[in-house]
Amino acid sequence: MAKNVRRTLNAGPPPSSRFSPFKELGASGVAVFGGRIATRENSQLVNGAQRWVTYSNIVANTSIVAAGVRYFLNIVANAKWTIAPVNDKGEGKEVAEFVDSVLNGMDTPWRRVARRAASYRFAGFGVQEWTAKRRTEDNKIGLEDIEARPQHTIDRWDVDDKGSVLGVWQVPPQTGNSIYLPRKKLLYLVEDSLTDSPEGLGLYRHLVDPYIRLQKYLQLEGQGFERDLRGIPIGRVPYQAIEASVEAGRITREQADRITRAVEDFVQTQSKKEDTSLVLDSAPYTVETDSGKSISGIMQYGIELLQGQAADFAGLNSAVSRLNQEMARVIGVEHLLLGSAEGSANRSLAEDKSANFYLVVNGSLDDICDGVNKDLIPRICDLNGIKEELRPEASHSDVAPHTVAEITAALRDMATAGAVLQPNDPAVDDVRDLLGIQHAPEVDPDMLGLVTGNMPPAPGEEDAEDEEAAPGAKPRPGFPPKKKTNGANQEPPA
Repeated sequence: MAKNVRRTLNAGPPPSSRFSPFKELGASGVAVFGGRIATRENSQLVNGAQRWVTYSNIVANTSIVAAGVRYFLNIVANAKWTIAPVNDKGEGKEVAEFVDSVLNGMDTPWRRVARRAASYRFAGFGVQEWTAKRRTEDNKIGLEDIEARPQHTIDRWDVDDKGSVLGVWQVPPQTGNSIYLPRKKLLYLVEDSLTDSPEGLGLYRHLVDPYIRLQKYLQLEGQGFERDLRGIPIGRVPYQAIEASVEAGRITREQADRITRAVEDFVQTQSKKEDTSLVLDSAPYTVETDSGKSISGIMQYGIELLQGQAADFAGLNSAVSRLNQEMARVIGVEHLLLGSAEGSANRSLAEDKSANFYLVVNGSLDDICDGVNKDLIPRICDLNGIKEELRPEASHSDVAPHTVAEITAALRDMATAGAVLQPNDPAVDDVRDLLGIQHAPEVDPDMLGLVTGNMPPAPGEEDAEDEEAAPGAKPRPGFPPKKKTNGANQEPPA
């Protein structure tokens, strides 16, 4: 009965438990039709080519995103790169030095290539194309340059049945012609943490909704400031009485205009000057009542400022600050907002967040390093006929900053544990570089032996340690006098 139910639900024969470990059974979760990736995005702001316009607006018009992205990329560019040989032998070392000269001899400096490559983390993927050249100094083949192929110019993808990228079609905006770029000519990186799409899923996508809300809040804030009428000058002039005087012939039109112009010019004053002042007629209004004329308490002329209740921008300011924090948290630079007016900060919190940030940067550098070892170094070696067993690997330094106090404290602890530095140890000059002072002069080997107590034997005395010292012979500097033994590692009898 259970078997029949299972067959009904599966609508077919029961699955086989036999499989080959050398063959893929599953498939990629991304559908690609005619080179175009099928997407499930509902928002038109991030669908198709429009998403690159949206992403560009986010990074260009949001200060925390612009600062965070530039901060991240500049930290990446600050990493030091090395090409490690497969062994310390002559041939392997020569290959590593050659690859290092190729990467550092391009038209675009390598640190800028690495910085552009790190943008894959934000956009979702990154594509750069390398171009070879024949070197004149040794007639070997190097790289002329590695140039960016912006994400918005990538039109279609060439993928196999497994979902692996075989190449891309690019449409340059200058010509509009479709150009095929094979995978072996590209340095390709993808942010595939949340998707297996060739386009990846970058951090810009997570900023779209906060960006839309932030723009609405900023628009409301601007409208609130513009429509706040508090402080606008109000001028009062008896226009009706002046007009009646003109009609009765008591004053001329020029005199009437001169009377009103003083108040009208004053309320339109943009900024006060040193001699800005105004003198007005203090005559009050006269009101006709049943008992006769009565004098009003309101002056016929007057100047005052419009007053009103203060607008409540505190809630709107909190919403804007919250969105800035949210967007900074998405791109991993929340520590840049520590100490701002919206929140408090302390040293331990700042150090903890900065340490996490540098871990993320090092992770992106690891991805770039993998791309270099997969896409660039094999191509350089193939063009020059270098054997696979001699191909070196690229590595990068830790980008986290270290203070002089941290380094010297670590060296002190090492010395306490027994690992005492020699005067000519390279670490001494490294610390001097951090302090910004000159290197110490080179120490003479003989003088170094005197200081450390490890003076080498003089010429002709190499075997002196195995022989008895002559009576009355003086010990060599740095060595204690040898004690005679009786063959049993004991002192001779007195």
